[in-house]
Amino acid sequence: MSDQIQRFSFAQLPIRGEIVSLNNSIDTICDQHQYPKEVRHLLSEALAACCLLADIIKIEGRVALQLQSASVVKLLLVECDHQGNIRGLLQINEDFADLITDETFDFAKWTANGQLAITIDPDKGQRYQGVVPLDKSTLAECLEDYFNMSEQLPTHIKIFSDHHRAFGIFVQTLPQAADSSIGNEETQEAFDHVMALAGTIKPEEAFELEHQDLLYRLFHQDEVSIYPAKEIKFQCSCSRERNMAALTTLDPSELVNIIEEQNEIEMVCDFCSNKEVFTRQQIMELLTAKADQGSIN
Repeated sequence: MSDQIQRFSFAQLPIRGEIVSLNNSIDTICDQHQYPKEVRHLLSEALAACCLLADIIKIEGRVALQLQSASVVKLLLVECDHQGNIRGLLQINEDFADLITDETFDFAKWTANGQLAITIDPDKGQRYQGVVPLDKSTLAECLEDYFNMSEQLPTHIKIFSDHHRAFGIFVQTLPQAADSSIGNEETQEAFDHVMALAGTIKPEEAFELEHQDLLYRLFHQDEVSIYPAKEIKFQCSCSRERNMAALTTLDPSELVNIIEEQNEIEMVCDFCSNKEVFTRQQIMELLTAKADQGSIN
C-alpha cells in the first residue's frame, strides 16, 4: 500500500473520519539519521498522528507536533502540510539511553515531565499554538484529550506503528452536530458506536488491508463512504535560499568573526541532513548587499 490518507463519512451518522497508512516516507526519514528501531517506532507514530491532524484541520499551510521532555525524548518534531508533505526528527537524551530497550516502547517513561505543542501555521493568517498535556499512556490518547477538552468534539484516535510503518484512524463528531442542542444523545450514541467498531482493529488488519477493505469490514452496516486518497510523501522545505535568509538575520560582526575563524560557513538541515556551504566570498557579498539594503531603507 502506498503512503496515503483518506477521509470517510457516514450517510446516516454525524461522524467524520480519516485513515492513514505510512511506509516509504518513514523509511526515507529514518534512514537519513540511522535511527535505531526503538526510536523509529515513536517517530512513526508521531508522523501518522501529524498527518491525521493536518488533514482534519483543513488549512492551507503546515501543522507541527513538537514534544520536549527531560527523559528519553529530548526533542521530537514532525510536520505535515496540506499537500501531504511530511518531515520529522527525533533527538534522544543520552543520559536516559538505558530506558531504550528492544522489549517495550513506553511512551509515558520516554516523555516524562515533557510538553507537547500543536502548531497550526497557515500560509495566510495567524499562527496558533496549543499545548497538549502528556498525562496519558500513549500519544493518541493525549491528542484525543486535546480535542475532547479544547475543541469540545468527541474524538477517537488509534495508531499502530513499528520501526518502518504506521497506521492511524481518526473518528470525530461533526462540529455542527456537537454544537446542536437537539439530538445530543443520539450523536453521542452514534459516536460511541463508531468508536467501538474502530477499537476492534487489529495490527495485522491495519498494516495489511487496503483502506477500502478495512472500512467496509468495520462499517459495512453503516453506509460508510470513502473519499479519494491523498498521497503522503517526504519532502523537506529547507533550501539554500532559506539558509541564506537565516544568515541575513545574524549580526554582521558575528558573520565576520565566523568567516575569519572558519573561512566558510556550513549549514546542515536537522530534518534531511542536506548540507549547504557558504564561502568567504559569498558571505562578504551577502554583507555588502545587506549594507546596501540598509542604506536604501
